[in-house]
Amino acid sequence: MKIAIVGGGPAGLFFARLIKRSQPGAEVRVFEQNPRDATYGFGVVLAGPARDRLRDVDPESVDALADAMVIGSSQQIGLNGDTLLLNYPGSSGAIARLTLLQILGRLCDEVGVEVVHDRRITTVTDLDGYDLIVGADGANSVVRTLWPDAFPVKSRLLGNRYAWYGVDRALKPNALMFRYHRGGCFIAHYYTYADGLSTFVAECDARTWETCGLDRMTDGQRKALMEDIYADVLDGGRLLENKSIWRRFDAQIAERWTDGRAVLIGDALRVAHFSIGSGTRLAMDDAVALHDALMKGGPVAVALDRYVAARRPVRDLFTDATVRSYDWYEGVRQAMQTDLVSFVHDFLTRTGRVDDHRLKDYAPEFYVRHIAPRRAQDAELGLTA
Repeated sequence: MKIAIVGGGPAGLFFARLIKRSQPGAEVRVFEQNPRDATYGFGVVLAGPARDRLRDVDPESVDALADAMVIGSSQQIGLNGDTLLLNYPGSSGAIARLTLLQILGRLCDEVGVEVVHDRRITTVTDLDGYDLIVGADGANSVVRTLWPDAFPVKSRLLGNRYAWYGVDRALKPNALMFRYHRGGCFIAHYYTYADGLSTFVAECDARTWETCGLDRMTDGQRKALMEDIYADVLDGGRLLENKSIWRRFDAQIAERWTDGRAVLIGDALRVAHFSIGSGTRLAMDDAVALHDALMKGGPVAVALDRYVAARRPVRDLFTDATVRSYDWYEGVRQAMQTDLVSFVHDFLTRTGRVDDHRLKDYAPEFYVRHIAPRRAQDAELGLTA
């Protein structure tokens, strides 16, 4: 069997390793348009439950990744100068995106996967002769554009603006800081992913973009503004750039998953919004599901249908939660007009996947200290349903 994987990100590399390890006789080739050891962005996150699940599939890969991660279990939420620290029972692991790709690339080499760098697929004929074509090439998927009729895309351009930066120091604990500044609403989401390095996502709502003049600034001026607004957080550090362009999020969803011998996984299938922070996990879970479907045998088309049947219900639930999450961020100005505890509760329950009952397990300390007393008082006053 000849397999072409377009895209050398986490989805493509992990699938390549899994399928080559299971089918040593298969010819597995990954085409990556970027040079070796080049990537964009800074750190990515892989939470504890995701690591545990993936470890059952490939312990060598997951343990290698975990050894390179910064592990944490707390998050600080800030609202206009007030802060609250959340301690979670589970852990979150952050790793430099480049390190993640280097580790997965080495593990692919070990099982005989051919990873071709500096190679951009431009025509359908570039993929002639392959029995299976896997589109693992992200939001701007070439595979989708090669077969536009086969893979139509629904798209929604959000109103908020954001940019990904790095920071030249470890910012601890991980945090989300929501602030008013000169009539604007700003958000900083940051986490440490390596010694002395952090990811820093800056965001503002659509109204802020114009009323605070960001629409008339250069990207350099916008970066300087973020350094000013969050000077206390940065504590003398500076924001680092790596294609750190301010943009609007394009929430793309491929309406079809497969066509003949071609299939989509990861962000090529559905783009994960950064407010959920599960893009890497979803991509690698897609890879596992596709691998498992193929290993059950039968024609490629049948295996791909099997993949869709198994994976789509999970992806649909997650997409619903994602929409709720970014809709909450789109209305963040209104959400910020409350006290800190109410705001944190609203934030934690924004996707609909966490209600008060689940909150007891998800953030038990927060629930016991802040929410349970409020619910008890409501009951005493007869305010509960």
